[in-house]
Amino acid sequence: MAPPPERVPVPTVPLWLGAGGLIPFVVLTGGLWVTPPEYHPTLLDWLRTYAAVILSFIGAVHWGIALVHREMTEPDRAVVMGWSVVPSLVAWVGLLMPPRTGLALTAAMFVVHFTMDRTLATRFVLPGWYLRLRGGLTVVVVTCLAMVAIR
Repeated sequence: MAPPPERVPVPTVPLWLGAGGLIPFVVLTGGLWVTPPEYHPTLLDWLRTYAAVILSFIGAVHWGIALVHREMTEPDRAVVMGWSVVPSLVAWVGLLMPPRTGLALTAAMFVVHFTMDRTLATRFVLPGWYLRLRGGLTVVVVTCLAMVAIR
């Protein structure tokens, strides 16, 4: 008998890749708290840029799901694909803003995108582990970005 979806463990590869993707967030955030101020502009730029790249990446996950999900109608596919480009646009706007304001916007978008992940998962079958992985990663990312944005 297969375990219920909420009990299916996160496969090793996505777990390690997801955890590895957190390293720059944690290291750069820590660096901004412990390094001399002259390093802060560079670390802040690195963090903002990395956050924008990852936000674009998670938006693209919806595009990929829409490409291959057999249960989606064409109107559903259009909505999911349309949404998938929003995180990239918001990330780009965040890079154009003053650094701390842009980080706050980016952090908020990570939360909004996780909400969209949850909505997608209620309408279409996704792996049972997907939301647990995304939720945990989102908590760490948003915490790091918020710590820097309010510093």
